[in-house]
Amino acid sequence: MSLQLEQDAKVPIQTHIDEFSSRFAIMIFLWIVVTIFWITNIDVVLEKIILTLDPCVDQCTNLYNPAKWSEIRWLSAALLGFVSISPLLVYQIYVFSRPGMMNREAKWLLAWLIIGSITFIINIAMTIFIFMPYLFEIGHSNQIKLGFEAKYDVVAMLTMAMAVIWVEVLILSGVIALVTAGLSGLMHQGNSRWWRLRVHGIISMLILLSFYGQVTFSLIIIGLSFASIELISMPWIKARASMLIACPIIFDEFGVTRKVLFAQCECDNEFKLPRDHHTDNAYISFKSICKNKNEKEKLYQIIETNKFTDFVIFGCSSTNLIEQIENNLFTSKCQLRTDLFLLNSKNFSSLEHYSINSRFLMDSIIDPWHSTQVISKLLSRIRKFEKFKFVICHDNSIDKLEIENDEVIIKIPKEKIEYFSSELDGIGRKYRLVES
Repeated sequence: MSLQLEQDAKVPIQTHIDEFSSRFAIMIFLWIVVTIFWITNIDVVLEKIILTLDPCVDQCTNLYNPAKWSEIRWLSAALLGFVSISPLLVYQIYVFSRPGMMNREAKWLLAWLIIGSITFIINIAMTIFIFMPYLFEIGHSNQIKLGFEAKYDVVAMLTMAMAVIWVEVLILSGVIALVTAGLSGLMHQGNSRWWRLRVHGIISMLILLSFYGQVTFSLIIIGLSFASIELISMPWIKARASMLIACPIIFDEFGVTRKVLFAQCECDNEFKLPRDHHTDNAYISFKSICKNKNEKEKLYQIIETNKFTDFVIFGCSSTNLIEQIENNLFTSKCQLRTDLFLLNSKNFSSLEHYSINSRFLMDSIIDPWHSTQVISKLLSRIRKFEKFKFVICHDNSIDKLEIENDEVIIKIPKEKIEYFSSELDGIGRKYRLVES
């Protein structure tokens, strides 16, 4: 089950499959057309490549396998055709994928496609015109020193060059995937294992399929791939998540670990808690999470990064917010809590009054804490506020309460109100009870 983003149309999966099929068919058709164009001109291209690869002053290449030569010609034409349509391919992949991706994911995909395509083309040119001629020249010099007469098969030379290019492309694709994921903030120390497992797995599978039957050679290439990708992307693999929020881990009554995130929506508030508002739990403030899709995406990323299990939102005037985000939070294994949804700054006289009430109402939440822990925490905080009176209630209708400038709202379970009242009497604090 995946997140349902606002820009992603709520249509049957068959619609997506049909769209993918049509785009894929168009790209295959264009690839075939461009490949046919290149096959009519491929001999001129291959002649120039062979002259570049030939290490001899006088030509010492020959064709020993005419049947294989036809295969090389078609493979070369197909490769040039793929390079020719790569800009359109990048566009098609991005347009199809974008609606179901968050902003960071879309930026990563676009960066990976563009940088990967440019690197692919540069890699082909450098391998054919610089790297491979240099290797052939070294090998040729050694053969001459040993007294051999140099005779080279053009099919073997081109096959070796294409194999080297393919291995380089696989390794570079893995490196670029991890580096761009790190730069875009998608990959960090907390989820780098997820990324690395998939990148190494895909590349290893492709290497094994590409060099089927050559087990030793395949394992060497896989080891080289693994080492190269790990070493180059190490700074991003070990990087700290940019959206990491400090939060205590709480054990509920069943011994399950819970992490609670409190969030303020500033959409319709006269007073706004500061972004660095101090609480005993994780806290974040959004300008308008109910209207801004980017802030919703930011919330999903924060929850995924920190593995929050409870999300408590307050200060929002939208009645549709819960419906918009509840399913996505459930997918992220996070429970949407409405305990403080009706808390709004309009009910208070000043920012200080709103801030103090917010702190006490946050401390009044029972689950995942036990009621005994909550009462102990509240009493400890009450001792620090001597000038305030306390309004004790046990339901969620805090928006309907009329309170004075020196009053603070506290929510207590109905069965604990008598005990809590006696404790307040014991420490000499004034209070009043509000019945539902």
